[in-house]
Amino acid sequence: MKAMGATLDELRARYPGAQTYRFGDSAALSDALLALVRAGKKRATCTAEAEIGVSEVLPEVGRCDIVLDFDDVPQLVTRTLELVRLRFCDMTEEMALMEGEDETLAGWRDGHERYYRRAGIFAPEMGLIWERFELVEDLVQDRGEGH
Repeated sequence: MKAMGATLDELRARYPGAQTYRFGDSAALSDALLALVRAGKKRATCTAEAEIGVSEVLPEVGRCDIVLDFDDVPQLVTRTLELVRLRFCDMTEEMALMEGEDETLAGWRDGHERYYRRAGIFAPEMGLIWERFELVEDLVQDRGEGH
């Protein structure tokens, strides 16, 4: 699934201040999460505070950002609508379900604990930044290329 549209430089010109980010820690997980956004099921994500400045950039309300796949090909443009700082142990079911990956808070906790353990940063009271976003542009489907 390659976007044949705009280059990263063209997208940055179209969306001033845009940062780039990826979903997940593998190509398979990234592709699955991109598909959830495209299907309208994923409208939120979270980032560990420990990742900010290391592998992640702090989101900003109102800013559009460019979502890359694991081959660094731009896939989506999202706009941050809301940010909430909270501890892992304080995640609410409503917020977890907006991420679109699980059907229960327990499922969200299990999957995210595994993810953060793989990164070597898990702690029950670790700080998270939960982000609600909207899809602004699908750089593949909006061109009629499907997936």
